[in-house]
Amino acid sequence: MNATNMTQETINQRLNFLIENLGLSIRAFSATLGVSDTNTRNYLAKGTKPNSDYLESILRHFSRVNPTWLLLGEGEPFKDDGAAPPTQTSVSGKKNAVNIAGGKATQNNYSIADCEKERDGYKAERDVARAEVASLRQQLELAQALVAAKEEMLVLLRGGHNRPN
Repeated sequence: MNATNMTQETINQRLNFLIENLGLSIRAFSATLGVSDTNTRNYLAKGTKPNSDYLESILRHFSRVNPTWLLLGEGEPFKDDGAAPPTQTSVSGKKNAVNIAGGKATQNNYSIADCEKERDGYKAERDVARAEVASLRQQLELAQALVAAKEEMLVLLRGGHNRPN
């Protein structure tokens, strides 16, 4: 095992290394693969093992990734073709990275469909939050009515103790 791979003993660690070295966010990486970023986050944070479709998608979209390294942790992370450090120049139109004077510049190119999908997700979250707020308001009104009824009952009970039998 070489020094590069000592910190990537698990597939999850290798995925994290890969995403960082491609210069992509988890969201952009996931969008490139056509999976939810929650799926990728589960692989990174919870240690869930990625399925074969996920791994195959990585190898298809990022051709410089060494399959042996990705699957087994053996060898170098990227295939050695004598080129510059690994950058992805065509990532399904989602995010492009290019080398500029040794540095890395990125440009986000999200499609309208991606934006609409994300918007719809936010709308659904908003609708759920609105329904929860309405439910909480009803619960608060009920609690206030119960407190008022309790106060009225206490007043009546206190008044009953002052009357002669």
